[in-house]
This record gives sequence, C-alpha cells and structure tokens, in this order.
Amino acid sequence: MPEHLNLFGRRKIESYKKIGVDILLGEVKIDHEKCKGCGLCVDACAAAALELADKKARMVQEMPACMSCGDCTAICPEGAIELIKFIEFKRAFRYLDRGKTSFPRKF
Repeated sequence: MPEHLNLFGRRKIESYKKIGVDILLGEVKIDHEKCKGCGLCVDACAAAALELADKKARMVQEMPACMSCGDCTAICPEGAIELIKFIEFKRAFRYLDRGKTSFPRKF
C-alpha cells in the first residue's frame, strides 16, 4: 500500500464541506421522558451536536455535525440517549461489519 496519495487519490477523499453528498452524518435519539437535563452529554459532545433547550437535551437544529463517537450515550446517567445512525463516508472509506449499535463500554 502506498504511503502517499497522488492527486487523483486526494480528490477521492471525502470533504466535510460536502455534507449530504460525500458524508452522511450520524444521529442520536434522545428520550425526553428519561432526560433530566443534567447537560453531561452536551459537555461530552466533541462535535457540539447537542444542546440544552427547555432543560432537555436535543440535537442542534441548524447543523448537527454528529460524528457517531458514542460519548453522549456512554456518559448519560439516565440512559436517555441512543445512537441510531452512524456517520457514513461515501467513497474512500470501507467499513467492516459494525453490527447492531450498542453503548460504548463504561469506565
């Protein structure tokens, strides 16, 4: 495998500027009946895809850039957040079988 990419190879790599074309972002489902509004998930989200509104967590409305890392699901003490869609790259990346989505391990 080459250690560098030629110009053609670089053009095939997905760009975060083309969301919806090259990349389909992840998504989480928040159970608002379980959510206590503690804000731990908002602090843990590296992509700033979550926010607190009316003392409940939700995905950002205008551009939720969820990377499907699962940090929010792991840190939620109530178990109110579920990862329902992984991030998908359209061209350059290959995926192994991910199986059913599950909570990351707890520390």
